[in-house]
Amino acid sequence: MIGQQLFFHSPFSAITVVKGEGPALLLQFILREILRSEDHLSEGWTPQMAPFDWAWKQGSLHKVQEYAKLLPVAFPKLATKAAKFSKKLQAPCQELLLLLEPFILTCRKSENLLYFLLRHQKSPSIKLILDKICPEGLDKLKMDIVLQYQKRGFYPSKWIS
Repeated sequence: MIGQQLFFHSPFSAITVVKGEGPALLLQFILREILRSEDHLSEGWTPQMAPFDWAWKQGSLHKVQEYAKLLPVAFPKLATKAAKFSKKLQAPCQELLLLLEPFILTCRKSENLLYFLLRHQKSPSIKLILDKICPEGLDKLKMDIVLQYQKRGFYPSKWIS
C-alpha cells in the first residue's frame, strides 16, 4: 500500500479504472457530479483534499478533482486533454462538459455510458455530444443500445418507444 495514491471519493483505483467498462464508468461519475451542479462545481476551492470532503458544500468539486486524477490513467492517449480538464475545474459546468467530449467519444461503444447520456439529454451539451455520436438520431441510438444489452442477455424494451 505504500506509494499508492488513495482515492477517498472514488470506487476506482489506478488499477480498476483501466479494466473493461472502467473508463466509461469513470466518465459517468464525473458527468453525474457536473450535471447535478448548477453553474459551477464550487465557488470556493481548497487544493487539499481530506476524507469525507463530499459532505461539504463543495463536495462535487472535490469528487471531480479526484476523478480527474484518474482520467490520464483511464485514457492514456488523452493525457494532455485530461491535464487541461483538471486545470479547468473552476470553469462553468457547460465548459467542463465540452472538455469531456473527447473522452466520451472514445467510449462511444459503451452502451452503459450511452444510456446515461440519453437519460441526461436535456443538457444542451449532452445533446450535442449525442448528435455527434449518432447523427442518424436518437431512435437509432436507442436501438443500438438495446442490441448491445441483448447481446449480454438483457432485454430492455420499455424505454425504446
